[in-house]
Amino acid sequence: MTPVKNIRATYKRNKSAKIGDICYCPSCGQQFKKEHYQQAFCKTKSGTKCKDKYWNTVIPEKRCNTTRISPASAAFMARREAERELTVHEIYDRFHPFEGLNDDEYKNH
Repeated sequence: MTPVKNIRATYKRNKSAKIGDICYCPSCGQQFKKEHYQQAFCKTKSGTKCKDKYWNTVIPEKRCNTTRISPASAAFMARREAERELTVHEIYDRFHPFEGLNDDEYKNH
């Protein structure tokens, strides 16, 4: 079997296992005890890293995609960029060498 088939088989085995059975995470291979009927991945990694790694591996369209950005990260990055732009323009306007000069003073400067 290929590695993708191996991890798919492990995932299916974990999904069909009973609560309390010993399972192996299809992503990292860590042994864990199944705690609820939906569980198929370990909880040793923080968050959903093993689950995300599994789905990014078994779905061919995601396997080579290096540009994935979650909607929450994209929204955060857009807010940060807007804040930076605003800050840059405020600083430029506040400290521009001709700030506060009227038109005649600006022309003669």
